[in-house]
Amino acid sequence: MPRLAKSDLVSIEDLPLSDIERIFELADSFSQAIERGETRRIAEGLIMATLFYEPSTRTRLSFESAMHRLGGTVISSPDMHTSSAAKGESLADTVRVVSAYADIIVLRHPSDGAAQVAAEYASVSVINAGDGSREHPTQTLCDLYVLRRKKGHLKGLTVAICGDLKFGRTVHSLIYALARFGANIVTAPFSGMELPDYVLDRIAAERNYRFSTVSLEELKSDQGSFDALYLTPNAPHQMALFTDANPLQDVPAARAPASLDAFYLTRLQRERLAGSNATPCNYAPFDARALRSSRTHRAVVMHPLPRTDEVAYELDSDPRAVYFEQAAAGVPVRMALIAWLLENRSRPAKRGNTSSIPFRGGTAPRCANPSCITRREGAYLRPRFRFAPTTNREHLALRCDFCERNLRVDYVGHTTSRRYYHFDESLHGYVRQWVEDGTLAVFDSVKEAEERGYEPYRRGPQREIMNSEEIAAACQAIAAQITADVVDPTMLAIVGVVSRGALLALRLRELVGRQTGVRPPCAAIDVYGQTALQPLDDTASFDVDGRLIILVDDVINSGWTVQRAMTLLWQQGRPAGVKLAVLIDRGHRALPIRPNYIGKSIPTSRTDRVQVRIAADEGGKPGERVLLYSLLESPKTAENPA
Repeated sequence: MPRLAKSDLVSIEDLPLSDIERIFELADSFSQAIERGETRRIAEGLIMATLFYEPSTRTRLSFESAMHRLGGTVISSPDMHTSSAAKGESLADTVRVVSAYADIIVLRHPSDGAAQVAAEYASVSVINAGDGSREHPTQTLCDLYVLRRKKGHLKGLTVAICGDLKFGRTVHSLIYALARFGANIVTAPFSGMELPDYVLDRIAAERNYRFSTVSLEELKSDQGSFDALYLTPNAPHQMALFTDANPLQDVPAARAPASLDAFYLTRLQRERLAGSNATPCNYAPFDARALRSSRTHRAVVMHPLPRTDEVAYELDSDPRAVYFEQAAAGVPVRMALIAWLLENRSRPAKRGNTSSIPFRGGTAPRCANPSCITRREGAYLRPRFRFAPTTNREHLALRCDFCERNLRVDYVGHTTSRRYYHFDESLHGYVRQWVEDGTLAVFDSVKEAEERGYEPYRRGPQREIMNSEEIAAACQAIAAQITADVVDPTMLAIVGVVSRGALLALRLRELVGRQTGVRPPCAAIDVYGQTALQPLDDTASFDVDGRLIILVDDVINSGWTVQRAMTLLWQQGRPAGVKLAVLIDRGHRALPIRPNYIGKSIPTSRTDRVQVRIAADEGGKPGERVLLYSLLESPKTAENPA
């Protein structure tokens, strides 16, 4: 029985171009064997497990057909909703168990980065069959294989990619591969469906590759030339193929060359539209009329399938429509991939994360991508980042090891000196040293840095804007307003944002209790930590369902902290209502959040910082005060900021 060394295919970037070319050679051989009715038994004795957390027809069946045609066998879980995953089993536990049953795992999952997690926890080879909106490397192998077979080569082709470029994982993998093959890429996204910034940044920084942008009007004209058009529809599919939709990328427009060699259409990823800014609209299906101009008459029409309405059925009889050939190519290409794994059975696994940043002395940041697997299975997945190449050195860019999205960091800290800095280009060398020392901390805001106990590198002039008596009076006034507004004090609960907001919440709880005769339950909510809601009473739990929640924070500025706290509250239950109480409102809100109860409103500039110093009791101590000072930029000299 053949033995397979562990070698994972998580991204199309895992395959060098020479290996892709070898896979294509093997696919040619297997395609001819299928036509002749021959059977290859090179995988006899091997078992493939297909784990699909999302629906699939072509990808799953073509993988299973490929394995059977090579003499192997398949065990399948085509609907993970009927597996132990429905009972709450983690992806890590699932792949560790299945590793004992199979030699290869083929995984499809709705979360970005799920394939990386599976590759790390499985003891057998893992092949990514699509993870969220991140990548679909084996579909890209099929696309490149058919495109090369139709055009004879890939290098030098000019490929125009249009439409919904935001959620299509096949688009992202295809762009990475085409850039490496030396193709010229032109984009023309529909409104709201542009390529994600992390794809653009990655191509620009790692390959010095930038996209040109054209409008759809330029694409339909007879002037200019393209070698391929990779087209995706707008919500719910697309407007007419050639509309007046405007491209969204602010880069110089390419001059249209003479002819198009391929159209690539794909359905809208409806399952990924939740929470996006995509706007559904009517569309006209792609049909043969789009192929009548002098620049399009030689173009083939490609589609990964399934289609809904974006491709007219009348086009099926046109010899230029090759989407069913694409689907058929899935079998020989995936046979070739399995054969390539067997050829390289002695090659060690290539993927690794040895360059991950150690946050030994500080808290690792949270990935900003809400679809990242670390958000879904955070119980055992610690967020992990590495430095990301970037074209903008004014910001520190960290790349999530799982979903590969970039996290922009504006504030960094040194865990030994307990100082934080606004990041700019002058700090690059220091940050590298702090990483080596394990003393780097990163923050998404000044507030988080100070909540963690860090002080600014340098302060400008400061002045006191509230003393202890004024703070006490403001708390009394807020408590009186809350008492006047509450109809039923027994349904009231007070939640403070860690840490100073929590101290204020305790103080307001005592004041409201004295005024109403009912001491409301109190809890702290940590918008940066692992424990979202911590009761501040002797009880083991804190119930938000049906209660009127008074959310308390010391200062409101942009509103992001409050928004995050409200999101966490709603994850705990469904309160009857939420009202916001803040000691200081300093304006500049980026979100339409308005406090219900305000101790003091202070007009400030964006470079000002307000710091609240209060005690962990009922207050009134002389040391309590509110300070206003300017936050200076990081050092511009060679002086070591630590």
